[in-house]
Amino acid sequence: MPTATFLNLPPEKQERLMDAASREFASKPYNEASINRIIQEAGVPRGSFYMYFQDKEDLFRYLVQGYMDQMTMVLEEALVRQGGDVFAALLYLYDYITQKREAYDLGGMGAMAVIVGQNSGMQKNALLEMVDSGAVMARLREKLNPDLLDLRRERDLGDLLGVLLTVAVPLIYAGLQSGGDPEHREHLANILAILQRGMAAKSKREENE
Repeated sequence: MPTATFLNLPPEKQERLMDAASREFASKPYNEASINRIIQEAGVPRGSFYMYFQDKEDLFRYLVQGYMDQMTMVLEEALVRQGGDVFAALLYLYDYITQKREAYDLGGMGAMAVIVGQNSGMQKNALLEMVDSGAVMARLREKLNPDLLDLRRERDLGDLLGVLLTVAVPLIYAGLQSGGDPEHREHLANILAILQRGMAAKSKREENE
């Protein structure tokens, strides 16, 4: 994470460095990305950079965490748009990100999509590891419509969100790596539909109710 020195910089200086980092990581895989090119473009002395971040990995994690926070905000907005339907909201999120990837937007979700696509070797769970899942779920819970879910215990909502994020994020990740292949969207939609209807066979009595 960035040091207090970086966080105390004027916003325009922070933005200049992060924009340069975004361009570098979007144009090259992580292993080929260069701190030297980033600081030269941003006009930051090398010594100053290491007063802001520990190393390239530290900068990359901070950049991706920022995008993941944006993704959470988009998902919150999607929940509002979809009347609290988390299944529809996750599919909306996929469509939103893949569309932004096609119209690459520096500093926005399009940049994250391109960076993910550049780093095909990144483990699918790496994005989840960069997210404070507890904080994300607390934000999403407020936007969910519980009447659309089969909740039977107090803990069901949190567990359901955990399952959905664990399943959906890697599928969204795979879709970004594919460049928005329609087959990946169809796969995500099918998985969400299965989770929404439940996987256990219904008894005849339940079907007739």
